[in-house]
Amino acid sequence: MPPFKSPEPKYNFALNKEKAAISRHFTKREVPRRKPDRLLLATWNIANLGAQERTRNACSLISHILKRFDLIAVQEVNDNFKVFASIVQNMGPSFDYIMTDTAGNNERLAYVFRKNKVRTRKLFGELALRLLEYPSRTVKVRWVDRGRQKRVQIFKKLKFIPFDRNPFIASFSAGSINFTLVNVHLYFGEFQNSKTEKERRKYARRVLEIYALSRWADRRFNKNTTYDKDIVLLGDMNIPEMNPRESTYKALVKFGWNPVNYVYKRPGSNLGNNKTYDQMAFAPGSIGRRLKKQSVFDFDNAVFRPLWKDLTSRLSPKKAAAKFRMHVKHHLSDHRPLWVELDIG
Repeated sequence: MPPFKSPEPKYNFALNKEKAAISRHFTKREVPRRKPDRLLLATWNIANLGAQERTRNACSLISHILKRFDLIAVQEVNDNFKVFASIVQNMGPSFDYIMTDTAGNNERLAYVFRKNKVRTRKLFGELALRLLEYPSRTVKVRWVDRGRQKRVQIFKKLKFIPFDRNPFIASFSAGSINFTLVNVHLYFGEFQNSKTEKERRKYARRVLEIYALSRWADRRFNKNTTYDKDIVLLGDMNIPEMNPRESTYKALVKFGWNPVNYVYKRPGSNLGNNKTYDQMAFAPGSIGRRLKKQSVFDFDNAVFRPLWKDLTSRLSPKKAAAKFRMHVKHHLSDHRPLWVELDIG
């Protein structure tokens, strides 16, 4: 996506006060503290990281949020990864990272991990399907016409177009468990309820890309030569709603993968609080059984309180909220971290 422009007038915040507000919000939202027999696994799309200008204080606040977790899958690291590297460095010597080269939108995928808690194993690579593995699938797209009539357009035997950004496969161990993560930032395209056939076809491509991912994971899970069958799919999957009628969500769960249900606590992983773009899905009968807690961390409900008070004092609630989100996504992100606590004892 294009980098977010700096809202005017610029907002300069006091770093220590914002860190303290974030720390209090971690407690309020019951994000667990670090324990020897628990792993805090997270995924966070940090928008345009390296592609847009962020202040040193903004980067330090991102570091502060990341440090709460032990292992984080990060999306939207730009070709210019130096900002990302400085954020990890600011987290302290206990943390390290690995990343891919660039792909669609000039983006990298990365993992940040606590070195004394998480160990890298032998399997690393990008998920790139061979031509003979490309799926074709009939995709149904629901939409509403100008007369407000509900319609369904069927794209028969739609052929898979290779991943815009190849998912990043990485194997780790923590405590008593070994597992493989598949970090993704899947194709967005358009929404399901789009007005033109061209847009609906783009949405169908999104569905097919998610289907290709879950189909690949199922085949690896059922193959004897797989390095590790405890596979976790996580990242920005661009799934608007965790609803059985939503075609993208149906594609994710088709082969029995178990997504983390976080909507009963925090309805959305976006700042608008109404989309479930970010997902974490566990292989059937895998380490998902070790799940203890899960949620999204809505940092946007903790930061920049002076700014919020100023905006709401002189703007309508709708305009104040929109202006506030502009500042939040410019300094931090338009996505919230999704996290889980796993028993690794």
